[in-house]
Amino acid sequence: MDRIKDYFNQGVTFVKEAWTELSKVHFSSPRDTLRATVVVVVVTLLMAAWLGVIDFFATRIVREFLS
Repeated sequence: MDRIKDYFNQGVTFVKEAWTELSKVHFSSPRDTLRATVVVVVVTLLMAAWLGVIDFFATRIVREFLS
């Protein structure tokens, strides 16, 4: 029975500590989240385009050497 009480007390302690830590978290505003998302999407598209161009020219160079 003491073992069950210990587990219960550990669970209660964990939840209290987790709640305390969660109250310290700063959540971004929806506007900041939208801005960050736009930056990520734009950078991803730019990198995809850059890699696509590099791949296109690398493929053409290799084909020239092989033909």
